[in-house]
Amino acid sequence: MTVNDLLDFYSPRLEDMSDLALILDQTGAVLFANEAVRKIQSAPPKSLAPEDIIEQLQNQGRAGEFSNLPDNTPPVREARLRVILPDGAGTRHVNWKFVGIPATDGAITLAWGTFRATGPGQEMGFTVLPNGIIQAASPALCSICGYSRDELVGRPARQFYYTAASRKRIVNQLNERNEVENGAVTLRCKDGSPLTLWYSAESIRGTSGRLLAYSGFFQQRPFTFSSKLAGEFTRIVDALPDLAWVSGRDLRIVAANQAYLRAYKRERAEVIGQSEYDFLNPEQARFPIEAALKVFEEKQELLHPAVPHLTDPQVWYRVIRRPIFDDDRQEVIGLLGIAQDISAKVVQENAFMEQLRAREEDVVVVTDDQGRILRRSAQTLNPSIYGRPQTFDAYTLDMRPVLDLLHADDLPAVRKAMHLVLRERREQHLECRIRNQAGNYSTVLARLLFHDAIYGEPRMYVVVRDITEQMGLRKATMVIERLKLASGAHTDRELASFLNVSAAAISNARKNERVPPDWIIDTGLRTGRSIDWIVSAVVPNQV
Repeated sequence: MTVNDLLDFYSPRLEDMSDLALILDQTGAVLFANEAVRKIQSAPPKSLAPEDIIEQLQNQGRAGEFSNLPDNTPPVREARLRVILPDGAGTRHVNWKFVGIPATDGAITLAWGTFRATGPGQEMGFTVLPNGIIQAASPALCSICGYSRDELVGRPARQFYYTAASRKRIVNQLNERNEVENGAVTLRCKDGSPLTLWYSAESIRGTSGRLLAYSGFFQQRPFTFSSKLAGEFTRIVDALPDLAWVSGRDLRIVAANQAYLRAYKRERAEVIGQSEYDFLNPEQARFPIEAALKVFEEKQELLHPAVPHLTDPQVWYRVIRRPIFDDDRQEVIGLLGIAQDISAKVVQENAFMEQLRAREEDVVVVTDDQGRILRRSAQTLNPSIYGRPQTFDAYTLDMRPVLDLLHADDLPAVRKAMHLVLRERREQHLECRIRNQAGNYSTVLARLLFHDAIYGEPRMYVVVRDITEQMGLRKATMVIERLKLASGAHTDRELASFLNVSAAAISNARKNERVPPDWIIDTGLRTGRSIDWIVSAVVPNQV
């Protein structure tokens, strides 16, 4: 058979293939391209193939991939090329296979290609550069999220994930495995609402292995476990006395008991099949949605020991969210939430925290027995550690370990003090440096004490006072000056005589930046002046 005979024979058969299919001559020139190839760049019917494929295949041909065909059928050759998609979804990898067919007047090569992981990109395609900037987004993706193309392309991708953890997880997976199929992620639409989509994506790399982009597509499809969750958990939820609900991985609530409906003043039809965003104020809805996503991302239980009710901040709950796994315990398909009313205990704890504050500017922080921050008082340090208190701050403290905020040099002393408080129940006082929102460290005086009578569980209450401005007053030179004032001395020699030490001892104390404690105690006892005042210029009624 001649080349033309082979072309007539194979062309109609390749035209019907769903995969990309080409017929090439011995130089790599394209003799035929099926409809799947022509659609890639919306090429006109008379056009054989997108230019980038032609050029790449010709390069392969010049490299000898399709020449020197043996008499017998040659083995299948493989190549991985990149192709630009027509819908604005950027670049994808295509795995190509080639088979040479001899002819009486030469030879042809049959080539067929399949997309790696991501398909032809006709769903909702995207391409993101390694620096996180969106390079391309298909019209379908822009439409479902409510953005124009200009509002997506050229912008950082992190702005469009509902949580930063989602983006970090996807990037880590692609860096480790190069491709991900059928993953779930929640995006933030233009109106702020969450949108859970399924995605497949791959890392696009050059011939040298250098990362060029992340590319893939999203799909919106029904959540298959909704009916399963509703069937298995509705009776369980209804039997619980506290607020209880079950939501799927798509954030839609599939079961909620009467206590939940009463708390939010909603009918069952307004809640079932909806996410919190659909029946709560958008600013409030983000808290339970972010909490649910954290459960889904980390695949572990999430506890909020004390958070105000979103529609009535006077009511407080202890909220626990537990992941529900599939039958293989591999993937989280939903969560069970339970909220216990602890309003009476919060009122009691507020009164206790207020009793601990000796001065108006004192701040009280509550931690669990692991040192994770549970609550804080309405007061704040200046500069602030967390920022000005807001009504729903308890949702965002995230039980952050208090040790994460401390200066590294102070960690050993703080760990020791926490151990004495939590294990031996001994009240502790210490000074330490804590990082503030200005990026600097504030020096604070901290009082740590144990208390478990309110909740029946160990808690540590930390009373914090900013003493940064007092640190300069504690220098040896300033202490010596206050010793002079207390004793009535005007010179170092007169102070030395009062303390029954040599004048050189006074000079050495100033030089070494250390005043012997017995000087301070002796002066306080003999003059009646406050030791706190001698040490740091704090008068008794300020303590």
